Amino acid sequence: MDRIGSLLSRLDEDQRRAVTHGEGPLLVVAGAGSGKTRVLTYRIAWLLAAGRVRSHQIMAVTFTNKAAHEMRERVEALLGQPLCGGFVGTFHRFALQLLRRHPREAGLPERFSIADEDEQRKLLESVYKRLSLSTERLPVRQARSRISAAKNALQAPGAWPGIPLLADLYAAYEEALRAAGAVDFDDMLLLSVRLLEQHEDIRKALASRFSWMLVDEYQDTNAAQAQLLWLLGGRHPNLTAVGDEDQSIYRWRGADVANILDFRHTYPDASEVILGRNYRSVEPILAAAAGGIGCNRRRRAKHLTSHAGPGDLVIVFQAADEIDEARFVAEGIEQARRDGAAGIAVLYRTNAQSRPFEAELVRRAVPYRVVGGARFWERAEVKDALAYLRLLANPHDALAFRRAVGVPSRGIGAVALEHVEEAALASGLSLPAAARTLPPTLTSRARLSFQGFFALLDELVLIATQATPEKVVRELLERSGLAAQYVSSDEEDRVRRDNQDQLVAAAAEAAERGLDLSGFLDEVALLTDADARVSPDAVQLSTLHAAKGLEFDTVFLVGMDDGLLPLRREGSDADDEEEERRLAYVGMTRARRRLHLTCARQRRVNGQLLGGRPSPFLFEVPPEALDDRSSPLRRSPDAEPASSRRRAYRGRSEPRSPLPSPLSSGREGDSRSSQPGPPRPGSASAWRPGLKVRHPTFGTGVVLQVQGGGAQTRLVVYFDRFGRKTLIPALANLQPV
Repeated sequence: MDRIGSLLSRLDEDQRRAVTHGEGPLLVVAGAGSGKTRVLTYRIAWLLAAGRVRSHQIMAVTFTNKAAHEMRERVEALLGQPLCGGFVGTFHRFALQLLRRHPREAGLPERFSIADEDEQRKLLESVYKRLSLSTERLPVRQARSRISAAKNALQAPGAWPGIPLLADLYAAYEEALRAAGAVDFDDMLLLSVRLLEQHEDIRKALASRFSWMLVDEYQDTNAAQAQLLWLLGGRHPNLTAVGDEDQSIYRWRGADVANILDFRHTYPDASEVILGRNYRSVEPILAAAAGGIGCNRRRRAKHLTSHAGPGDLVIVFQAADEIDEARFVAEGIEQARRDGAAGIAVLYRTNAQSRPFEAELVRRAVPYRVVGGARFWERAEVKDALAYLRLLANPHDALAFRRAVGVPSRGIGAVALEHVEEAALASGLSLPAAARTLPPTLTSRARLSFQGFFALLDELVLIATQATPEKVVRELLERSGLAAQYVSSDEEDRVRRDNQDQLVAAAAEAAERGLDLSGFLDEVALLTDADARVSPDAVQLSTLHAAKGLEFDTVFLVGMDDGLLPLRREGSDADDEEEERRLAYVGMTRARRRLHLTCARQRRVNGQLLGGRPSPFLFEVPPEALDDRSSPLRRSPDAEPASSRRRAYRGRSEPRSPLPSPLSSGREGDSRSSQPGPPRPGSASAWRPGLKVRHPTFGTGVVLQVQGGGAQTRLVVYFDRFGRKTLIPALANLQPV
């Protein structure tokens, strides 16, 4: 009992209630930084130490092998002994072990194999050929993504409410997998669910063995995972689910936030504990995050209090453009490093946004690393385009030739390249020059492919003599077919298109600095070479998705523009908007001590500077939590140099009025400049209940209440699609209808 008392003494009241819950289903709603991992591991340790359960009866599941390993280690450290028996691992590992034990019952061969991503792609390509399908009509990656989503939703090919073409493709792909004696990653869960549904004896045996189930990150479960738990536990299980709907950010991967929201409907006798104490962030950060996430409709009302107490206000900054934004962030990082910050992160919505920050950090010799992905200049689609550009600058670049000639695929394989290499050795020519001679040992198909390749290069060389680097890159992407490789609407293709667009933007910036194509390539080579240096205290650059579960003293949440965060794409709906708001919430709550939110008045899109608007999420942050540092200037050739402007961390320390007029209207000038009308935002009498108004993001609404007066006037407005919003009219760009 001493060990039990010791365990419980380390917990706060809410955590203790969750850890010591008895039998029956329990939902632990664990807000950001509230100690969910501690609760889960302490609950396992308490159940074992108190004699409530034997270790072989425990099934603890999470989503990554790393998280599962850490969970086991923590439990064993608390108990002071190894955790014997039971299961601690991922959903997929549990499902795979089940299928390995019962392959015949699952309709699989005794030693079925697991098809990796490359093998899945090749199987699908073979199915395309057999069905005489065109990849232009439906790209292979998009088909694979749709089939994966169907499996995670437990949809069989015959019952799939998709396009008939996709249903046929799904069925043929399943036949090909089974003919190969294989399953894919998604099959593990789907086939496990079917196995338990069709074999009651196996289900009962498993349910009897694993009588206590604990699930981490329950908000990220999909339909198959939720059904697996239901089959094992029934309506009244000893199930502890830990999660937070406000951090459900994997809808695109099949996660269904309804699983956690409807937990008490699924398990009517479930208890619920909300962990309300945040042990990570200071009060202004929690206030900023709560102001945004509170606008979501599909959530529980909850309030987090800060164990860390008061702290610095959240800094908001509207830059002139992405270069100004990167400069502000880099200056802030340098100051944070001088202040001894333990962990600094730059977070963004899409991978492509890392480029200007990487460039600025390299110029300042600030070590950094990209979390969960390759550095910008190391991404395949970027290196493919650079290989072409290097050939334009140096037609004898053999390394660039080897890469460029194979992308996009044009029927030039390893055998053809071997013939060219032999010709180069015999003639003393460079590899590209030898290929231009079209050695007689080449097949007629290879000769035609080489001819087409060099004709393309000659066209681009002519363009390069007359155009800027930006124009050359844009023409290269279109004429080569590099851009056409990524035309589908699936997430991977979107990311690669974004990276290509950022390459055009980088070339445009080089042109502004007076660089030609060779100068641009030299600059890139220096950037990529410097990128290789990484130190233990490196700044972390990460997408919001990859930052989940991490925390830092100082966080820069960048690119908070309407269209970037929230990311707006064709077909986006209210549920998408709520998930984007959850992403912003996750980003804000990664910060322990200091949080910076940045946006830009204009950004380069396909090399052109286009104006934009701040994210609507910025206007949901309580003004009293903000300290505005927005730049009063746009970048232009006539603008004063950055060194003479007010530096971000060396100006006055008292907060400015939050979100000044440039942030809402895009106007230049001081934040105290007069606001546009009518009605004048400072006049409460200009706004009245019942007045119809229009918001650039939320659409048409009706004013319900007018609160405050003067510059502090707030309106409670009801919008048809987005519900009730509290807005500052001067900042929200509201217009009477």
